[in-house]
Amino acid sequence: MKKKILLLGVVFFTLILSAQEATLDKIAKETCEYLNEVDFKSLSKKDLEIKLGIQIIKLYSKYEKELKSEGLEFELNEDQKGIESYAEKVAFSMIKFCPEVLAAFADDGEDEMQEVASILYLEGEIKKISGEELYVIEIKDTSGKTQKFLWLNNFEGSDELIELDKKVKGKKVKIFYEDVEYFSPKLKEYIVRKKVSKVEFL
Repeated sequence: MKKKILLLGVVFFTLILSAQEATLDKIAKETCEYLNEVDFKSLSKKDLEIKLGIQIIKLYSKYEKELKSEGLEFELNEDQKGIESYAEKVAFSMIKFCPEVLAAFADDGEDEMQEVASILYLEGEIKKISGEELYVIEIKDTSGKTQKFLWLNNFEGSDELIELDKKVKGKKVKIFYEDVEYFSPKLKEYIVRKKVSKVEFL
């Protein structure tokens, strides 16, 4: 009896892994097709990182139901380790379809994939933009939670924010960001904040 239960467990686990691999292959294949469409060879490594990161996060949303049923689940806004694990799995599957893309990251390997995984985004409504030396963008996300993002440098969508000025309140956006660590003189310790890397108006 125990042997039968063990055998059933092994079969069930194998089926889950096979299903997960099939979904990851779909994501990897679509990612490769997208990168070939945008002519990845003409992109800088940084631009390639950004496009790759955004694409695999978009595809996670597309195949979220299948991935969750196969045991691959994480929160886009919170689970950094889960995102890194997902990015690495997709990268491994991409070897089958476009090894030349991964060759572009060959010099830096795992560190590059972690950078790709660090590209996150959320959708919401702009509450306000405030600050003197530095701007902070406040977004009310789809769950009703208010989140703050640092505007530290030029990024895609920043010109539109400047042009809108005070009319920006209430605008629906998709905001891409990355976690950055800096030292807080007030707290006398290193803290992590969200830095805007791109804004898309919806």
